[in-house]
Amino acid sequence: MKRAPLLVATSCLVATLTLYTNFSSTMPIQTDINSVTITYGSSSAKIALQGATVYSYIHAGKERLFTSSKSDIAGPAAIRGGIPICWPIFGPPPADDARFNKMKQHGFARSSKWGYVAGQSGEVSDGIKAVFVLEPEESTTELYAPQFHLTYIVTLTSTSLTVLLSVHSPTGTYSSSNPLRFQALLHSYLALPEGVSPPEVTATPLTGLTYADKVQGNQKFTENRETVKVEGPNGEVDRVYFGADDELKLVYAGKGEAKVLKKNLSDVVLWNPGPAKGAAIGDMEEGGAGKYVCLEPGQVGEFVELKKGETWEGGITLAFID
Repeated sequence: MKRAPLLVATSCLVATLTLYTNFSSTMPIQTDINSVTITYGSSSAKIALQGATVYSYIHAGKERLFTSSKSDIAGPAAIRGGIPICWPIFGPPPADDARFNKMKQHGFARSSKWGYVAGQSGEVSDGIKAVFVLEPEESTTELYAPQFHLTYIVTLTSTSLTVLLSVHSPTGTYSSSNPLRFQALLHSYLALPEGVSPPEVTATPLTGLTYADKVQGNQKFTENRETVKVEGPNGEVDRVYFGADDELKLVYAGKGEAKVLKKNLSDVVLWNPGPAKGAAIGDMEEGGAGKYVCLEPGQVGEFVELKKGETWEGGITLAFID
């Protein structure tokens, strides 16, 4: 059953922040000019200020996210890999809404510089978190008129990584002609174990869901397979499954599995470009398309629309079994 977007009324904003860079090397949070690293026990996560993109997650001694070696975490382009934030649109701008017609694919959140909120980051129960924010600036206002306040919380525990995106419509900026209207998707690139290729990976549970197949011109089908292999014409898979379960899984051909738990994100995208299209991506490392599968929870089938004072939240938790 498709879940309606969650709207939470709020009357306050997170305070304006300053980037602090004075953590010592012994602290569980370390910063430099381009990134923030959080550590908890033997696990760590690295988050670039460029797009607030988590570009590394090490758990049990293994890298769990794929990031292309040709991608620069300093920008100015979006990072190819990790968990880019697609906001306020997913995919190309919708043809039927002029509010988005100046945007590039997947919006601007993933290619914008976010601020790190040192005062709200730190230890939590069984873990540690880092908090980031994005607010309008001249470059984004030219693309998207509504005012907004985005908060992104990255939480690392001994067993998992959680990312939570919060979108707030500030009081006093709402008008009927320019509401805060958006899609959101967390574009997670899940690294495959050595020796496992995308066609050997299966995704569950997707049975009975309607999906749009972008490889076949966005035609819609009903998924009738119990387990879905990541394979398609020339190795390409690009499907949006609508109303997906909140607990999803990738199985790595007998070499472990990834659990993807989603919160208040109705849909999920299953994507791998295949060898040929992967090789044509400018910032993709050689053979990179064979090193990951994207299982991307998002709110894409229906737009969210916020009035003044309202907040929407959506997030994912990643956990791995070897």
